[in-house]
Amino acid sequence: MLLATHPTPKSPSPSFSKLGPRISLYTPPSHTTGELIILCTWLGAAQKHIDKYIAAYLTIAPNAKILLIQSDVTSVTSSYPAQHKAIIPAVEVVRSVLSDCTYTPSTNISSPTGQRITKNPQTPKILIHTFSNGGPISATALLLALHAQKSTPLPITGIIMDSGPAAGYYWKSYNAMILSLPPGPIRSAGYVFVHGILVILRASVALGRYEHPEVLVRRTLLDEEFVSGVEGGKKRRVCYLYSKADRMTDWEDVVAHKEMAREKGWDVGEIIFEGTPHCGHFVGNEDVYVGQMERMWEGRTFEQ
Repeated sequence: MLLATHPTPKSPSPSFSKLGPRISLYTPPSHTTGELIILCTWLGAAQKHIDKYIAAYLTIAPNAKILLIQSDVTSVTSSYPAQHKAIIPAVEVVRSVLSDCTYTPSTNISSPTGQRITKNPQTPKILIHTFSNGGPISATALLLALHAQKSTPLPITGIIMDSGPAAGYYWKSYNAMILSLPPGPIRSAGYVFVHGILVILRASVALGRYEHPEVLVRRTLLDEEFVSGVEGGKKRRVCYLYSKADRMTDWEDVVAHKEMAREKGWDVGEIIFEGTPHCGHFVGNEDVYVGQMERMWEGRTFEQ
């Protein structure tokens, strides 16, 4: 089968620990408790492109862990139960970060074992950064699997959405999946195979077996059942980075999701880049792009 021969993403760098076929974790030498950046990349993203965002976060948040979730055709076409199973290593990372915020060292109280600890809740600082539709699909799988275990929303400082989320029109999905395949025989065979996958997915949706993936994604990412603000329900924040020149994701889809976020009470920001391609807004606009990454990480509202 085509999907069985499609290569899995390479490990991002020696400093990242590979937790699964598409999941890796960077832990800085000096890690600040509760700090985590969840980077969910687009279909078939090349490592050289991902590295630009990692490098920026190493400057913006040098003491934060970085959870990298890459996506390929298999990660967006597999069944929801399969996606749930595949994302578990990432769920364990998030749960560990949240758990670290519960108990911290103290010199005030001694435990029965002699260790001096006390309950001292720390505020987690978690940022989600997604790209295209592959990234939001990964983030949604993470949120759903985490909620199945904890039954509480994930407290976040915000979500950055680059070039998405799309509404999932057939040919847009088809083109994105084809372009994510490596050139050569695999891509040639993929023209027919991807059509088959999309037909099966839409048939399952029509029969009521599954909710349409893009509908599930666009709904879940803004649902207070799955994500919440930090510090006692602080307003949730989201920033959309997109271009009207994007040929993969219709900019109207992004705007519609932005308005949905506003209606739900989110603090919403947006940057509209001029003439930049799909998931290509960073190059040539580093100051603006990194500025928004930093703004989101610092928790500043868009009214400031």
